[in-house]
Amino acid sequence: MFGLVLGQGRENYEVSKRIPPKPHVLRKPGVRAQLSSPFMATNFSDHYGPWAVVTGAAMGVGLAFTQELHERGVGVVMVDRDESVEEVAAALPGETRSLIVDVTDPGWTEALQVVVSDLEIGLAVANAGVSHVKNFLDMTPVERSLTMGVNAQAVVDLAAWSLPAMVERGRGGFVVTSSGSALAGTAGVGLYSATKAFTVNLVEAIGWEIRDSGVQTQAVIAPSMETPAFRDNGADYSRMMAPPADPRTVVSGALDALPEGGRWLGDASLEFVTTVPRAERVDMMSQATKAMYPQIFGE
Repeated sequence: MFGLVLGQGRENYEVSKRIPPKPHVLRKPGVRAQLSSPFMATNFSDHYGPWAVVTGAAMGVGLAFTQELHERGVGVVMVDRDESVEEVAAALPGETRSLIVDVTDPGWTEALQVVVSDLEIGLAVANAGVSHVKNFLDMTPVERSLTMGVNAQAVVDLAAWSLPAMVERGRGGFVVTSSGSALAGTAGVGLYSATKAFTVNLVEAIGWEIRDSGVQTQAVIAPSMETPAFRDNGADYSRMMAPPADPRTVVSGALDALPEGGRWLGDASLEFVTTVPRAERVDMMSQATKAMYPQIFGE
């Protein structure tokens, strides 16, 4: 939920001039990194398989994770509140199971445990997410609660459910789909931005706590991606510096980098953002995000 824009005003122009002129090229799906970590002497599935759990898996980034994990030899338990997840799972060539559940429901991990009771889960991907493009004061109580529940509490739930068994085995991984808006408070998606920053801090802290366990944690700081959810929010693509990224490309790069753990930046524009002083970064990202949605913010 973040893309730098081409603006007409002086401030936006100054921002656009500072973007690195050479775009970052992520590895294409199917191209594997040469990893130096000792446990990666074997293949991906040996350390992060044989099964993974992916939330928000019926479409978009979650489906991209599922497809990429299949290519790496890992079966996937696809979790989504959308009933279409069953049909999507059945159509995929790799091993799948599906669970229809709302991750804001209390005890949703208990339902998940029933589905995976005979499986060994080596990777958990907290991908389910909710965003409401509007100013914070315009959000309804339901929208605020849903954003917090899906983007924050459900991540905590999945981490608490999945990590103990991985730590005991001495291998595995936990991945969270975050956002470029986690890099600074971002107007227009303020609560979403805050929840995405929360997950980055959580992943970094847990990663430090279990750093000698053989389990890696990763927060994917993702750029805007071409997904049904992004399209439904109505972003004006003509105001973006680059078109939304292919989710498979982002996911492939993230999984290649998983052994390194920590925060993973999805493209060069996000790497640039981290170099901008904090106050200027808030202004830059807020302008960029609001400019993407002129029909909402009238800019």
